[in-house]
Amino acid sequence: MRTTLAHEFYKLVHQRSSWLAIIALFGLMLYSATPTAYVTKTLVAQGFGTGQWVIIIMIVVTTNFIAMELRDNTMTTLLYKSPRRQTVFFAKLLVLAGYGFFLLLVGFCFALLIKLLLVNHRFAWTAVYHQHSLLRAVELNLFGVAVYLLFTITLTLLLITVINSSATVIIIGLLISFLGANITGVVMQAVPGVKQVIAWNPLNMINIISQFADPRIMATTGLSNGQLLLGTLAYTILFLWAGAWAFRARQF
Repeated sequence: MRTTLAHEFYKLVHQRSSWLAIIALFGLMLYSATPTAYVTKTLVAQGFGTGQWVIIIMIVVTTNFIAMELRDNTMTTLLYKSPRRQTVFFAKLLVLAGYGFFLLLVGFCFALLIKLLLVNHRFAWTAVYHQHSLLRAVELNLFGVAVYLLFTITLTLLLITVINSSATVIIIGLLISFLGANITGVVMQAVPGVKQVIAWNPLNMINIISQFADPRIMATTGLSNGQLLLGTLAYTILFLWAGAWAFRARQF
């Protein structure tokens, strides 16, 4: 496992896209913060979009991480050198999760820098934001993103293993990220009698990104913070199990 993990880490670090993603993250966050006249306390609490941008970047990075090996026919060689297929799968998962958390940390640092340079005079970190300080709200949002990031990576690994099309997997991931919460909200309003059942669908889990810092969202999700956390982790485990099984069963 250690050798496989080191190999996957080496490959990720030496991919140019891994470093370009950091530059892209800063550019996207800067884009979210301009023009500064439209920056709100909510945007600051969200780390200038750190969560949504990191999730989008990780969908692309995770997809390409597997698709590249399938395209170059190097997956067969990698599996031949490893005693178990599951070892390769879990090594990829650990490396990608570690990179995702690294991007979140970098994004947090970028958020501090952008606020300092652009809107520091307008918002104090000690300002109250939904019963929390503004800085605490950023931390809560990023915690929610970290949990949902595991959900996203395991789901993306499952999809790219089953669907041999990186473009399709990226599109599905983006649709879930941008429309999942809205679709759930519309369905829950249309059939309120089964709202508590629909609330547990996987599309609703994306709300964990913001609900910890903004309790008002609970009225939309129909789930408490604990339930939302439990649901997200449960789906993560489900996608992890299904992805590992699909990876083992697939003929590379």
